[in-house]
Amino acid sequence: MLCVREENKKQQIHSVKKEEKETLVFLTSKRETRHIFEKIIADFNESQDDIYVELMAVPNPEQELQIRAIQGEFPDIVEFIGARKDDLVKYVKGGYLQKLDDFSATHCVNEHFLEKLKILNGTYVLPLSVNYRGIFYNKRMLEKDGYQIPSTYAELIHTMQQIKKAGKLPIVFADKDSWTIHQGWDAIDMSSRGSQDNLFQNVLNGTTVLYEDPIALDSTRKFLEIRQYGQKQTINTGYDEAVKKFAKGEAYMFLQGNWAYPIIKKINPYMDLLFMPFPTYKENQARVVAKIDATLGVSAFCKHPEAAEKFLDYVFSKNVSEYYANQAGAYSCIKSVDVADNYAKVFTDSISSGEFFLEEFAYESEKSNARDALFQNLTSSPQTYTERAFLKEWNDLLILQKGA
Repeated sequence: MLCVREENKKQQIHSVKKEEKETLVFLTSKRETRHIFEKIIADFNESQDDIYVELMAVPNPEQELQIRAIQGEFPDIVEFIGARKDDLVKYVKGGYLQKLDDFSATHCVNEHFLEKLKILNGTYVLPLSVNYRGIFYNKRMLEKDGYQIPSTYAELIHTMQQIKKAGKLPIVFADKDSWTIHQGWDAIDMSSRGSQDNLFQNVLNGTTVLYEDPIALDSTRKFLEIRQYGQKQTINTGYDEAVKKFAKGEAYMFLQGNWAYPIIKKINPYMDLLFMPFPTYKENQARVVAKIDATLGVSAFCKHPEAAEKFLDYVFSKNVSEYYANQAGAYSCIKSVDVADNYAKVFTDSISSGEFFLEEFAYESEKSNARDALFQNLTSSPQTYTERAFLKEWNDLLILQKGA
């Protein structure tokens, strides 16, 4: 009883201290890095006498944010993922986000990335990292079983054929979750094309048709061909299940983005990972493409703007942003951070040297959902499509939704 009373007393003191502090609500959107922010926020709170940051994690953060915006309960700090400009513009035009141009943390960010996020000539979100798509390889397992780590598309197919002949699973796909299904096609297409910005803008402008583009046709063919080496009925496997299968060594490869790295390593900390761009027909010809990933914005209604600025200063400081990048397996947007991700050196070396493409094109939410549904139809019933027929349907969808 004495122990219980003592514990209750401690909790009451902690609660009183929390109420006395300036509280900031932080809405996190990326579940893969949620545990990283839990640690960052806990350390920040421990160091503060006057500020307390409360982490808000919900199943559907985009929907939650829309509801809170309507109800007048917009969180003080919001993590946005993928930086869909249409969503950000709505919040900026609606007066929900405050301008961050004068925030000291803004000057910590590499201008090259910052410039891509300008809205109405202002800075309303600060980028923490960029992401990239490709193939994860279980390096140790491949080498142990005597398989070659592919450097060309032909070698990829050969390696997967050998693994399949041995009765094992070469590669796992996460096709059930709509948000991730198109990422594989992007990884294939971008490694040959580079940025897709011109492709989709030209389709919308009517100067290009998707189903006559040779790279798009080839990407779709590869997208379908490699599924011969995945699990049965890939459409029934969700992202979480696919991550677990790969992390536990049930598959040698995983077609995904680097955002899966922290979850894979959390499940299997000792896994020897290698992450590469999707291999092209010729060795060392794959292009590296990056997209803005996690960004932070501050509510225009924040009651404690100075506290919010102090928290951003903490997050974007060298040590903390370096910790975030290392734990997330991401390339940092912060000037002072020296990125050395050995598992993804092809990507990080290219970005560090400036020999990469920064993707800017982003689907509006409604178009993105329609596109993902189309990909799910393709993977669940591939026999009903030719590459050209699929791309024509996608092309028609883009034109139909133009300006909608």
